[in-house]
Amino acid sequence: MVLALAALVLGAAATGAAPARWCRAPTPSSWRRTLARSVVSLSRRASLFPIAGAGDGRRFFAELWSPAFSGVVRVDARTSRVTRIRRFPNAHDDQADGTFGGRWFIWNEYHSLEGFDDFTTFAWDSRSGRVRQIGAAKPDPSGGFWPTGWRQPDVRGGFAAWSQGTGPDGETEVHVYDLAAGVDRVVRTGHAQGPFFVAGPKVVWPESPAPGEWTRMRAADPRTGAPVAPPPALAGLRGISALFTDGHALAYPSAKFRSLWWAPSLSAKPVRVFKPAGMNVVDNGVRIAGRYLVFTAATRGYLADTHMRRDFAFDAYPVAIDRRALIVVAYSKRKTLHPKSAVMFVPVRSLPRLPRCAG
Repeated sequence: MVLALAALVLGAAATGAAPARWCRAPTPSSWRRTLARSVVSLSRRASLFPIAGAGDGRRFFAELWSPAFSGVVRVDARTSRVTRIRRFPNAHDDQADGTFGGRWFIWNEYHSLEGFDDFTTFAWDSRSGRVRQIGAAKPDPSGGFWPTGWRQPDVRGGFAAWSQGTGPDGETEVHVYDLAAGVDRVVRTGHAQGPFFVAGPKVVWPESPAPGEWTRMRAADPRTGAPVAPPPALAGLRGISALFTDGHALAYPSAKFRSLWWAPSLSAKPVRVFKPAGMNVVDNGVRIAGRYLVFTAATRGYLADTHMRRDFAFDAYPVAIDRRALIVVAYSKRKTLHPKSAVMFVPVRSLPRLPRCAG
């Protein structure tokens, strides 16, 4: 999603753990060949932007813009067969970002290229093929919408979660939606940012005690809405807005996006594993699934093997990863709204073994 790639939130982080002993490996000699044979043919014919893997090592969810259909789809990476999920009402302005949770694909449909305030939240049941609206931005008195920060909605264990603006001075709500029961519960009203799920189950979100103050992590039980303690790995974080987790391991850019931090579990203390050179930043597209971690810094993509404590750089953008596949995009340099960019779908079993680090 175009807007998400540019969104940065400034602040400061209270972490303090010593850097982990990771190292930079040379880019494997086979990597270029792996990407070349993994291009999804549909991406050569239409504008396709991946959102999330489908968890089966074969398919992924994406935004598609084509003469025949523009909207949210599921794509078979090998055959390029498309399952149409929802057509964009306005193919020029609409875009989407979301998450897949094993059965449900949840996404925000943003109705502007200028910000995240005007959106509608949808759920697609992969068993029935049914789409339903589960949320929407709240209008403000001026006829616009209350400001809402960037983060895609999350889904796990039959619950979806998102935040939305509800008033002046950054007032927001955290919503948790029971997908089986069709019940929307507001679990927090305050100055919260986008929520995510971790094992427990728990729904967690960063929240500022007051406008302009550093965020801290808060949590609730998604089944009841009752407040609970955040996991130890999250309890000490300050100013962190772009954390990503697979429910167990987690990774995030620092508050000023100047370094990357990682924890192998919800009980481990996060450690710094990467710092870009100079004034470059780690962007908010960090993703982690099992042993693999992907991120982007200074216009280069990185793939890290957290078991081997190594990473390598390459000239493309890793946009999604799950336990079965990595999805990479080589963005077109054409200056059009929806350019055709090569999308590469790499099964995890095809990822190269990282060579030894230099020195």
